[in-house]
Amino acid sequence: MQQQASSPEVYTDEEFAKVFKLSPEAVRTFIRKGEIPAIRIGNQYRIPQDVVDHYFSQALPPEERGFGMWRRNPVASLTYVNKLRDRDHRTPEAFLQNMAEDE
Repeated sequence: MQQQASSPEVYTDEEFAKVFKLSPEAVRTFIRKGEIPAIRIGNQYRIPQDVVDHYFSQALPPEERGFGMWRRNPVASLTYVNKLRDRDHRTPEAFLQNMAEDE
């Protein structure tokens, strides 16, 4: 039995423009300048979902991006959390006390 590979979601330049409230012409200009990565098929462009996700992630403040995503080279989530834990020298009781104070 052969499994079909799942295709990533893609957007047309017009769909991308609608999401970011731009004109389709502006999106095509950004694509031609290399500012928006896209796949060219004939005379049409397709923009992968991860590009859309990347632009949305830039809009969030670093604290809300989580797991070091604001870094140039994001780290694996488990590695990032473990590094934070290593730097935090509070006891579990002190940690819980701080959590209660923040509420």
